[in-house]
Amino acid sequence: MGRTRALLVVLGAFCLTASVAWGGAPPQLAVSDLNTPAGHTSKLRSGVAYAAADFPLGFQITPPDGSWAGAQWKSARNKQPPFYGWAAVAQGGTNPKIPPHGIIMIMTSYSATPSLAATVAGLRTRGGGATYGPSSSVMLAGFSGVQFDGQAKATQHHIFVPFSPRTHAARAFPDAFEVENGEPFRLIVLNVHGKSVIVMIDGYGVSADQFPGFLTKADQILSSLKLTT
Repeated sequence: MGRTRALLVVLGAFCLTASVAWGGAPPQLAVSDLNTPAGHTSKLRSGVAYAAADFPLGFQITPPDGSWAGAQWKSARNKQPPFYGWAAVAQGGTNPKIPPHGIIMIMTSYSATPSLAATVAGLRTRGGGATYGPSSSVMLAGFSGVQFDGQAKATQHHIFVPFSPRTHAARAFPDAFEVENGEPFRLIVLNVHGKSVIVMIDGYGVSADQFPGFLTKADQILSSLKLTT
């Protein structure tokens, strides 16, 4: 094969690869349940839009730099409906034995959800392991919502259950997530065409004085979030 022909073959292969990368479907976040001990994130590339097929809505998010990792998963109780879809991005967490330094979890149900107002009220009133600041209006991904900051009490962790009905029986909820002792957080509830979507900015592994810095990073990546029906 002559040099010219070889160069043309290489260029043709490059163009084919580029067309698939540019024109094909976006890459998927890796599947791993971060609410389990074995859960971990996978490294994400800067400037690449990632999708999440396990999320109940159309989902895309684009890391602004190479410091982010991500995961997606689906949860249910005893593999029975209702099902919940999750997508998460974090600073680190690729090794399940080394926790991330701040994480953002986005979750909603495949079925109907309580209203935005009811969801916010439930998040603020169920359980007693956290304190909360005032609620305020917010816009994210083109949708309106409500956000509030808070912190888990120093002596106990706190479990949030946004959608499952209240019960006095001891049980695991497939839509539950928790914050550890003293952990700072920000909760955003969006109304996406009548469905409540939870955005949890969790200061896991982040001290209270470091949390504002993580919120700045969270705002940068969340500005790329796209949700579609």
